[in-house]
Amino acid sequence: MTTETINISEEQLTKLINAYKTIQEFLESTIPPKKLYREEFLIGLHEADDDIRNKKMNEIHSFDDFIA
Repeated sequence: MTTETINISEEQLTKLINAYKTIQEFLESTIPPKKLYREEFLIGLHEADDDIRNKKMNEIHSFDDFIA
């Protein structure tokens, strides 16, 4: 698989994010989460929700910080 770099405007990015949210909301309203997402993703999602609720967040400065 090759990597392709694209440049889009802020307006285009906003439209893209809104379209993604629309599709996500539709799928989540019609398909149970266990069928829509892998178990590992759901576990990570619940952990992230817990971290946000408990204010256990760290500032990140790079992608390596993000995936650590």
